[in-house]
Amino acid sequence: MTDELPKTAVLGPLGSHSYQCAVDTFGSNVQYVEKETITDVLSSVSDEIPFALIPQENSIHGSVVETYDVLRLPEVGERIFVRGASTLTVRHCLVARRGTKLEDIQIVLSHEQALGQCRQFLAEKVPGAALVKTSSTSAAAQSLLSEDEADQPSTSAAICASVCTTVFDGLEVLQADIQDQNTNLTRFYVLSSSLTAPPPFSAPLPSRRYALVRLGPRPPDPAFPAASRRPINLILSALLTTFGQPVARVDRRPSLSTVPFEDVYFIELEDTAGPPSPGGHVDTSAADALWLSRVQAGLERVAAAGGDAALLGMW
Repeated sequence: MTDELPKTAVLGPLGSHSYQCAVDTFGSNVQYVEKETITDVLSSVSDEIPFALIPQENSIHGSVVETYDVLRLPEVGERIFVRGASTLTVRHCLVARRGTKLEDIQIVLSHEQALGQCRQFLAEKVPGAALVKTSSTSAAAQSLLSEDEADQPSTSAAICASVCTTVFDGLEVLQADIQDQNTNLTRFYVLSSSLTAPPPFSAPLPSRRYALVRLGPRPPDPAFPAASRRPINLILSALLTTFGQPVARVDRRPSLSTVPFEDVYFIELEDTAGPPSPGGHVDTSAADALWLSRVQAGLERVAAAGGDAALLGMW
């Protein structure tokens, strides 16, 4: 039964690209709970809502600032963990009420970024249509059903994800893949209330292992404030030798301390080779344990070098 499935928080409203990625990632293995902000999504992770999905980076707009701001919080790495990453290719569709024809469209609604990303299609297929900005792509789709057009053909359409047609009954896709470019991708982090229990993915993740760690200066000792802090550049300069693993990406945000211009760094480590067991097969549990021990040893060496290090997640 649906009520027995674990809950997963997503950035709403339902029908958003975050929701689309969540459906691609978890399928029908979870119940979806919409939240208004990324902060709301992360803070909802608990025993009641054990999983969540938040956008981490867009290939055009870069890192998602709000996501890295919430990853600074002390509960991340203590009771909330990153347990996976999933990438969505943003594919826009032109959606309308059932029975609407493309030649009838006079108004196209969507978020301003989606309107801009489909400029060529709009100019060629509906050149005379008025473009109306909305708060989100899914809000544009939902608004089509609120129009009082029972006695006349619909003249409005929305640009949104195709999943909107499953969320809002009465809509259909007029044309798919209307974006001008296919290089608009968004990567999402999968959050969990457990560092060990596997999330209910609809398909297995790639076998390569990753870890996300947060590095920063050690909090000052009131008795020796100057001696207990090391410049972060000294910590980062020893990063490769400290962990002995390839670094997949580095991000930084201002720290939560009161020290001006002090930053925390988010380092995504990559394990490129798990240990093979006899017969050429990989012992997954042994590889996981070895990977965890390598990362933990690196965290200890960062602490010995004068830094503060926390493991935020592994997958």
